[in-house]
Amino acid sequence: MKRTLLALLVLAITSPVLAQEEPAHGAGGSGETMPGHPPVAAGHGGGAGSRTPFDAPPVATATPSAAVPPGTVRVIVSDVDGRPIEGATVLLGTMQQGGDRNRVSALTAADGTHRWDDLPTGTSQAYRVNVPFEGATYSSTPFQLPTDRGYDVRVVRLPVTHDDRTVLQLIGQTFVEVRDERLHVIQQAQLANMSQTPQTYVFPEGGLRVRLPEGFMAFQTQPVMTDQRVEQVADYGMRIQGSLPPGRVTLTWAYDLPITGRDMAVEFPVPFRTYIYRVITDAPPGMELEADGLPEVQSFEDSGRPLFGTEVQRRPGDAPFESFTLRFTNIPGPGPLRWIAVAAAVLIALGGAYGAARGGSPERVAKESRERRKQELLEEAAQLERELERGEIGPQYRQSRHDAIVRELAVLLHQEQRAS
Repeated sequence: MKRTLLALLVLAITSPVLAQEEPAHGAGGSGETMPGHPPVAAGHGGGAGSRTPFDAPPVATATPSAAVPPGTVRVIVSDVDGRPIEGATVLLGTMQQGGDRNRVSALTAADGTHRWDDLPTGTSQAYRVNVPFEGATYSSTPFQLPTDRGYDVRVVRLPVTHDDRTVLQLIGQTFVEVRDERLHVIQQAQLANMSQTPQTYVFPEGGLRVRLPEGFMAFQTQPVMTDQRVEQVADYGMRIQGSLPPGRVTLTWAYDLPITGRDMAVEFPVPFRTYIYRVITDAPPGMELEADGLPEVQSFEDSGRPLFGTEVQRRPGDAPFESFTLRFTNIPGPGPLRWIAVAAAVLIALGGAYGAARGGSPERVAKESRERRKQELLEEAAQLERELERGEIGPQYRQSRHDAIVRELAVLLHQEQRAS
């Protein structure tokens, strides 16, 4: 079975980039790594000893503990040196099996702890502890309380910074699928907090705004359990909000671009300081691709699927990499389905006129036409749900088309009522 570009993207971004060969300090070439990029040892292997400089111990842990009574959640908040923090805000969120949610707030005592007692145990609800601080939020993973013990949640509350020089895009990726009348764009950013001392980067107030290509539509994003949120900004693009503690996180978003002609040039911004950036696109027969600001495009195949690809690895002293442009030449036209649908509509109209000319009742012909159109609309609505479930369209496009279908159905029902 052919893999989708999204599957390729996931495989690519989880590849061991840090195990790539790099010049050591004092060796040939530039003799340097990217500013803020720690030295990378050769031969990263698996196992407990394979932690890279971009990985960091978790700032929040949640574990069952026999030292904590059943039905109790104990939170311990400390600073980076292990000293307890008095007066830290702690939030306990509860997610019920039926979907209901609620949240309670408290402050830690002088020993940095707070306890919630007499909480329901079992699988009917899950809990999560959050510690907000100056724009950052430190969160445990969700957990359920067993019946025989409580839970210990430990949170290290780090200082925060707004200096974006601490953020490095280890791998940025853009994947483009060529579909009928649109390009489907999937983008990912693997971000690392490169602070020399443990601190959390907080995105600007109102979020980091990123302009997307003109005409983008059907925006969608993949939610993450960490403290980052990617949201659409109407008529502009998107914004990234939240915070980035030491370590790394991968953000994913997608959107469609209408195909405006056989040839297109699309500029994509690169909002982060970047180490590696790669682009992969479909390569349908006859189409050509150039990438301004990136190395020459290469052709390759994945499971028999023809693709174009290019990748750049940044070095100290390179010119700023703030955007790149993809130039598509000879994009295939829309497939036959659209023209079949147009022809079918014309044939229905001609068939109705022919039926009336042969003596058929105009009312009966109109009724049959309405019934056929209602069935087509219902089938289109069902197809929309299938495409949304497969991730081929975004919720906004689905809602817009769904509303249009509902409006047309309402008109048909009104016509039926008037005819009856």
